[in-house]
Amino acid sequence: MDIFEEAQYYVGNVGPDYFKVGSLQLELLKENGLAPSSHVLEIGCGCLAAGRPILHFLGPDHYVGIEPNYWLIEAVIEGLPGTKDLIDEKRPVFLRRTDFDATSVGRRFDFIISHSILSHAAHWQCPEFFKGVKKVLAPSGVALASIRFHDQDNSLMGDSLSPEWVYPDVSHFAWETVQKFAAAEQLCVEWRKDYREFFTKELPSNYHDWIRLRHTQSL
Repeated sequence: MDIFEEAQYYVGNVGPDYFKVGSLQLELLKENGLAPSSHVLEIGCGCLAAGRPILHFLGPDHYVGIEPNYWLIEAVIEGLPGTKDLIDEKRPVFLRRTDFDATSVGRRFDFIISHSILSHAAHWQCPEFFKGVKKVLAPSGVALASIRFHDQDNSLMGDSLSPEWVYPDVSHFAWETVQKFAAAEQLCVEWRKDYREFFTKELPSNYHDWIRLRHTQSL
């Protein structure tokens, strides 16, 4: 197994699924109004399953990714032809952080996307995620994040109250808890059940739930 294959297995999207899950995230962003001029933050960019198609779509200097496991980014640069040229052309910024704070780049983002991060987060990390989003989301910006309300059998799970990061296992949250965390940061949160359907139609194993966040004053 080469390093790029190892990275795909690590993030849970292997072979064709690696490319498909990224293209679906790009389509979700475009459905919400993404344009080549938009500034995008990806929280947990991993081995750039979504980062590569997003970078292809955006203009240069418009993408920032947070990823503490930097070897995942190095793996796709080394293992997937064209990635290094894409990065040289689009000049993304990568932050090697274990939190959700992108304030160091000094910009606001029109879109924030995060796939398969809250689904492994400790209970205390979810409100920290919302705080990080609020700090850098543009006034009329949109944040999209996958999360687990259901298990694989479509049963609501409630709060798992995980005390620390859980991986490769998953953590769950109650919808009411997420509403409370969002309200504390004056963020409007929507449970987008249609986004789960959008993903599972193409990738049945990708049964994450999805939420959409915006500033309350932008509504």
